[in-house]
Amino acid sequence: MITQHNLDEFREEVEVLIQNLDVQNLKNKLNDINTSFENPDMWEDTEKALELNKHKAKLEKKIEEIKTLETDLEDLQAAHDLGEEEEYIKSFKEAKEFFNDLENQTFMNGKFDHHGCLVSLHAGAGGVDAMDFTSMLSNMYQVFCKKHDFTFIFTNISSGEEAGLKSASFEIRGDNAYGHLKEEAGVHRLVRLSPFNSGSTRETSFALVEVIPLDIHTSYDIGDVDEKDLKWDYFMASGKGGQSVNTTYSAVRLTHLPSGTTVSCQNERNQQQNKQVALKYLKDKLAVIELKKQKDLEEELKGIHHSPEWGSQIRNYVLHPYKKIKDLRSNWETNTPDDLLQDGELMPVIWSIKRARKK
Repeated sequence: MITQHNLDEFREEVEVLIQNLDVQNLKNKLNDINTSFENPDMWEDTEKALELNKHKAKLEKKIEEIKTLETDLEDLQAAHDLGEEEEYIKSFKEAKEFFNDLENQTFMNGKFDHHGCLVSLHAGAGGVDAMDFTSMLSNMYQVFCKKHDFTFIFTNISSGEEAGLKSASFEIRGDNAYGHLKEEAGVHRLVRLSPFNSGSTRETSFALVEVIPLDIHTSYDIGDVDEKDLKWDYFMASGKGGQSVNTTYSAVRLTHLPSGTTVSCQNERNQQQNKQVALKYLKDKLAVIELKKQKDLEEELKGIHHSPEWGSQIRNYVLHPYKKIKDLRSNWETNTPDDLLQDGELMPVIWSIKRARKK
């Protein structure tokens, strides 16, 4: 049974959220954009006009969502006063879910949250099991991206000799892609009965997930990268599972010698294109290194340099002797690990981490 007290508490939560969203400021911004569109010269810069139009649509959507939430409160109060218990309970649950979705959006306020991201996976301690675990994480992120309409493109793959992946990198783009995936940065730990030894013994393995925002080098000037500081290596591209993608040395590995930073790219058609993309990724990584020196961005860009081994994990995936996934930052846990590993249901743990950090 949901009481008037429950409704009053919910009303207070809604009022705080609306205050934080600052609806009047949203309306002022929308008015400014509408005024800009009244200028006939506005469409001379088509790209800028289209970007502004996208921003306008987001503002209109947010204002409409706030209005919907206020209407939901009025309808709930009316249903309660009329004693329509069944309708009241159903509507309260729906309004609470809508409120949670809207509140979650307020967590996307990081400086680079709206950017795409480059996700890199590296097998750590654990041998073949670690490589298989790396492949499991790669599949998990692919399913997650498909569920949420993010584009997912492999940029580099290094397959294990027996199974799984030694490493993999993929570019992800979509609405607040970095804002979502940045919570995955860190060491992940798997405990299970190994399918790769005759005794099926219980094994522990690790994988490192790195996440950096894309295209930040265009807005943060890192200066020219000296060619003499770059080391280029070329190799044949290969796809997941080891199959040949081509028979030319089109794949590239680029190392920035002063920092030891390395990036690889093999998904473009030829070596020159792969070199251009690799250089772009390198500049983004170098920009991240410089930005991490700024204390106000250190927290947002953390999780890039960790050793994938005991004691450094952010999340445990236990498949034996019991089933449980637990994130050590928010203490979020589930007893159905397939929800994450096979179905890509990452949103609950992502929001739990953001809420924990806010508190």
